[in-house]
Amino acid sequence: MRLLSRFDVRGLARRAAALRPRRSTGTVTLPEDETAGRERLRDLASLLCELGSDLLRAAERSSEVDRTLHDIATRYGTRARCFVVPTGLFVRVGGGPDGRGGELDFAPVEGPDLRLDQVESLQALVTRMRAEEVPFDEVRRTLRENRERPDRFSPAATVFGYVLLTVGLGTMRHATVPAIAGYATLGAGVGLLRLFGDRLPAARTALPVVAAILVTAAALRWAGPLLHENPAVLYIPPLIAFLPGAALTLGAIELATGAALSGISRLAGAVTVLLLLSLGILVGSELLRPHPSGGKAAEPLGAWAPWVGVLLLGFGFLLYFSAPPRVTGWLLGALLVERLVQSTASELAGATFGAFAAGAVLPPMASWIEKRSRTPDQVVFLPCFWLLVPGAVGLTSVSEIIVEKDTDGGLNSLIGTVITVAAIALGVLVGAGLQRRPRLLLGEPAPSTPEPGPAGDGLPGAEPSREGAGG
Repeated sequence: MRLLSRFDVRGLARRAAALRPRRSTGTVTLPEDETAGRERLRDLASLLCELGSDLLRAAERSSEVDRTLHDIATRYGTRARCFVVPTGLFVRVGGGPDGRGGELDFAPVEGPDLRLDQVESLQALVTRMRAEEVPFDEVRRTLRENRERPDRFSPAATVFGYVLLTVGLGTMRHATVPAIAGYATLGAGVGLLRLFGDRLPAARTALPVVAAILVTAAALRWAGPLLHENPAVLYIPPLIAFLPGAALTLGAIELATGAALSGISRLAGAVTVLLLLSLGILVGSELLRPHPSGGKAAEPLGAWAPWVGVLLLGFGFLLYFSAPPRVTGWLLGALLVERLVQSTASELAGATFGAFAAGAVLPPMASWIEKRSRTPDQVVFLPCFWLLVPGAVGLTSVSEIIVEKDTDGGLNSLIGTVITVAAIALGVLVGAGLQRRPRLLLGEPAPSTPEPGPAGDGLPGAEPSREGAGG
């Protein structure tokens, strides 16, 4: 009994519990680093702000950025509290569980959205930082090199990719041979305009309006006499890169998950872009009047045309957004699956259920592709969001109200857009809820080596060690 009394039974039990894998909860508990000085905390806060800014440029949800930064700070042995909106973020590291103390930093979100090859590199870095403590200097160097990475393809290939995007979207909406020729011509013009605008950051704000004016004027002048098509069918596809479909859907998801500021910010930005594009279409329609058609309209190509449009859209993404070549098969397969699910579900229960089903399939499919091909799920997420094209429907409805003064038809289309966006957002939330991701939690500092007992005894000391799994 005297020997047993020298054992710290509770301390040993706590140590055994801490060493046991926690697979049932999907969490990993790491010890807190109490030796971190203020300089290290300042560097870590600055680093997390820089990383979070790039994640937001990669179209990550604010809640996912918060979760990522929390996990990485935990890996470095400290707490992090974040306030994230699409235009910037605050990060406080260190301090107590109540949020007091520590070091605070802020970073705005500046620059264009990241390309798909940059998104892949960024996600690879995040995965590594979740698994190990990467030196700060190495992280900063990797982020800087990723931001400065040149386009994978030449300017000509990039413009050709934009043409494929335009033709793909147009073929999914209205597929005739003359219309496809119009899509390709207008897409090449807007692709060149965007290439010029990317080299002049000051022109980015006016670029949607200028592109919409030129596309509308060209369609009104040449669609009837040359293509024998309604000019209205040519307005939307060439403006595909400006359509805020992903922003509308992400904003709805943010609102549904309680991130009100982020959701309202994204939705306000998306509505502003729609209004700018509609203003450009209105100005273009005021400059020129439609010329009458000189012949019979062409026959539609058939039911196979939208599926070819999906493939063209996929190849356009690969070229225009510089996706890594090795993801070609996975990306095309994901787009075809999304189209199949949306079409089948729409036939069974209507367009709203089709949008919901396509959104619900997306998270588990992207996760499955990530496990099989080591392709970050965001590389699949972004093109599939564009495939669902709520932005195209939204621009059509707004332009009907502003340009054609068709209040009834425009309002009906606008209501349909809102329902579609809500259905996609709800589907994505349901699909994401089916997945379980491991979390990193911060425990109490690791116990120091116990002092030995009296000489010749060889047993642990009687002082209990501190070990826990606090959040």
